[in-house]
Amino acid sequence: MTQQESNAEAVRVRDELFAKIALKNSLVTVGQLNEARDVQAKIAELGVSPKGLGDVLLEKNLITLGQYEKICKHIEKLSRANSIRGYKLLKKLGKGSMGTVFQAQQLSLDRMVAIKILAPFLQNNRKFVARFEKEAKILARLNHPNIVQCIDVGESNSLCYIVMEYCDGPTVLDLIKRGGSLSQERATRIILQVARALDHAYSSQIIHRDIKPDNIMIISGGTAKLCDLGLVKDLESSGDTTDTGSAMGTPNYISPEQARGDEHVDVRTDIYSLGATFYHMVTGHTPFENPNPAVTMVAHINEVPPAPKDRLPGLHPEINHIILKMMRKNPADRYQTPGELNRDLEGVLSKLGMGDDLPTNAPTPRSSRRRRRR
Repeated sequence: MTQQESNAEAVRVRDELFAKIALKNSLVTVGQLNEARDVQAKIAELGVSPKGLGDVLLEKNLITLGQYEKICKHIEKLSRANSIRGYKLLKKLGKGSMGTVFQAQQLSLDRMVAIKILAPFLQNNRKFVARFEKEAKILARLNHPNIVQCIDVGESNSLCYIVMEYCDGPTVLDLIKRGGSLSQERATRIILQVARALDHAYSSQIIHRDIKPDNIMIISGGTAKLCDLGLVKDLESSGDTTDTGSAMGTPNYISPEQARGDEHVDVRTDIYSLGATFYHMVTGHTPFENPNPAVTMVAHINEVPPAPKDRLPGLHPEINHIILKMMRKNPADRYQTPGELNRDLEGVLSKLGMGDDLPTNAPTPRSSRRRRRR
């Protein structure tokens, strides 16, 4: 492609983006866009230097100068987000409060990856940049087949980014929405894999603090991958870049101590949230169903949910017992480590006649025998 052809393609892409943004915000109609494109075509026929679609719309008073400038700034922001050196962004996978995740191609190795880009409006906020960088460093410390791997971290075009393993599969929440619930056997296998991931993180004194169905991905072969460590806490560091004394987590799965905003939480908060996730997977219902998040969080603090077997009479009694123990209000009454939980999950799988033939049969770390940090 010649330089002239390359420039023309760039103008075409920008025009299409300009049109899409203008239409989405109801600034123009399809008829007005076609009118402006006709003007562009006539200019091209005369051999005059081409004008951008936005310029034509502005000249014909179809948009205001303020609208034109706002769209241009938005396009510039999108262009920056799509300019990560060494990677070609393909499509957006999801968006959170701190940034956006894209599927991308790593050009040097010609492989698919996921790139999490810190939101542009947070790039100059030291607190959020520090939290973002901490997430990358913690991910880099964890090496486990049931945890999404960190590949790279850096800054490009003034944007901070983390490159992670790309997982081409549904989340557990997708599976629940698709089928209403999961079989108790499949759910137990998935929960055991996540518990092993938590045990590995615990061996490095790391807790997740936002375990939920949409943070568990299932890839080819049935392997579960724990992702989104945006609220992780490093128990070995003296400080924490996440807020203390405030509730963090997701209301439907949050532990009582996190719902209260307790400053000191440990791995047992993840065990509770994993229990609430287990509950949702086998019953098709969250433990407390209320459209008001604040009411749901108060329920996690004060109320006992219906037993899973009450909603699913055919549930194995030991699975029912495991879920209820994981979700005890007092952390001292729960499993004290993921290792303890693993043993009961492995035992119930054996009784269900499945054995321990998980797709990811990683050994249980010695952390299961470590004493809990207080």
